[in-house]
Amino acid sequence: MILLLFCFFYLINVVTGGGHFDWWDGIEAYLVTESMVLRHSAMLYPDLPSIEKLHFDIRYSVYSNTVLQTGKYPSMETMHLRPVYTVRSLFLSAAAVPFYLVASLFSISPIPIIALFFNSMIISLISVVIFLFSFELYSSKKVSFVLSLIFGVGSFIWPYHTSFWSMPLQALCLVSAAYFMYKSLSNPLPFIRNSTRQQTNVTDISESPVTSTFNNYKTNKRIYYAGLGGLFLGLSVYAHPTSIILIPGFVAYYCFSAVKRNRTNFGSFLTVLAITLFFEGVINELRFGSFAEFGYGSSESLIMHNGWHGLVGLIGSPGAGLIFFLPISILLPLAFKYLYELNKGLFFFCAYLIVVTLLYVGTSSSGFEPYAWSGAIAWGPRYLIPILPFIILVLGALLVHLKKFSPKSRLFLKIPIIILCVSGVYVNLVGNLVWYQYGIMYGWIKDHLSKNSENMEIMTWNPYYSPIVLHTKALLSDFVSQIHPEHYVNTAWYWTAYGLAPCSYDNYIFCNYGIVPVGSIVVVIALLAYVIILEIRTKPTSRNRATFGLKSFVH
Repeated sequence: MILLLFCFFYLINVVTGGGHFDWWDGIEAYLVTESMVLRHSAMLYPDLPSIEKLHFDIRYSVYSNTVLQTGKYPSMETMHLRPVYTVRSLFLSAAAVPFYLVASLFSISPIPIIALFFNSMIISLISVVIFLFSFELYSSKKVSFVLSLIFGVGSFIWPYHTSFWSMPLQALCLVSAAYFMYKSLSNPLPFIRNSTRQQTNVTDISESPVTSTFNNYKTNKRIYYAGLGGLFLGLSVYAHPTSIILIPGFVAYYCFSAVKRNRTNFGSFLTVLAITLFFEGVINELRFGSFAEFGYGSSESLIMHNGWHGLVGLIGSPGAGLIFFLPISILLPLAFKYLYELNKGLFFFCAYLIVVTLLYVGTSSSGFEPYAWSGAIAWGPRYLIPILPFIILVLGALLVHLKKFSPKSRLFLKIPIIILCVSGVYVNLVGNLVWYQYGIMYGWIKDHLSKNSENMEIMTWNPYYSPIVLHTKALLSDFVSQIHPEHYVNTAWYWTAYGLAPCSYDNYIFCNYGIVPVGSIVVVIALLAYVIILEIRTKPTSRNRATFGLKSFVH
């Protein structure tokens, strides 16, 4: 079942992928991967073979990283190009090395291989973890599958399978940490069924050798899960340093949940977390000369946390608001209410992660990027991607609570939920079919926003110029087929060559191999969906439950 789920989501992401990188951050992270393979170094080398293929201005990249880490502003024209450490996630670049090696082994360009398959794998793994975590929480395969679908194809994570940004990897580490942490806190009671199929009273078997062995096995397994939770939480900092602000929530939840149960588990969690963070500090020391420095250097003094418009924007702006790029999130307050009734500990844990992230991102600005909170040129509120799995998990409490309503009331609530979910699929499908850079380009050229110095603010707050609307208009007018990248080679818009224009859709397989392979993969996806649905409709048995884990106690 788990393998089927992974293949299902993986094929969806691959068949809709663009096969190219984000025009700046993604390319820089890829070039560090290439340095790791060809130069056996984590530095960015300015003479890598892919730089010319990507038409990437390596001078500006080296200049930017030099300024960040030294605070000095040398002349770009006279600056000596030398290898530099970048602020990009080393974890992301290192994790992509196997994909680069496989491509090299078969004499294939690593660029489309990594761009098409790496983040597709990461997002698919998150979908699977959401399924497993939801099953632990709600004991319903149907609800778990629906939540994984909402995440995989109904949220703004979907278009990021091509970006090669670190946020999906950070999200995978965080939700995996929470899942294993929760598993280590679960305390299912052992049960034995007698010949009459009646459950034996636990007190009657508490001293039996079988029960003792079982309990020892479960105790050791929970210690192992606790260690994995600490490991993944530490790795999330390797993916992106902003995970540091979320660590107190994990530690507090574990502390209050484990103190009355098993302090050994809590010790395992903290020990592995501390060791992982220590090695991150060592890496920082080797790269930037400071245990607590992540490469942002002097720019950190420019980052400000003031104002409230970013908080409003993250939630309700048409250009970067959560409720527009994940429409079902409008029901999040109601879902939190039901989660509080179901599991108070998890309620406070998820509330902490979401609120702290909103406060940190929503108040962020800088002298050179006043709209830093929006993620600048991106699809939806990209800085909320790390906590997106937790938003989805909270929404599960709403779906589970539907069972308590009468049939008529349940139908009345299901209709808006279905409409919101379908809206989410549409919104993020247009984000897939048109590369977000081309969507913005449509606004600049066709809607003449390039003539307005406040163009980013207009696209953020004016519904008519929201990326969702711009992408829809670009699709209807077949705008992308009119883009000829060779016309922009020596201009500021040289990045148009990174996409697939003049192919009408941002779909690597379709643009390079036609509709037949796309159709074939879609058929396989449909067959996998059919098999998964059959499995979901099968009533759970004790064997099924052993596969996914017994229902956890409510903390």
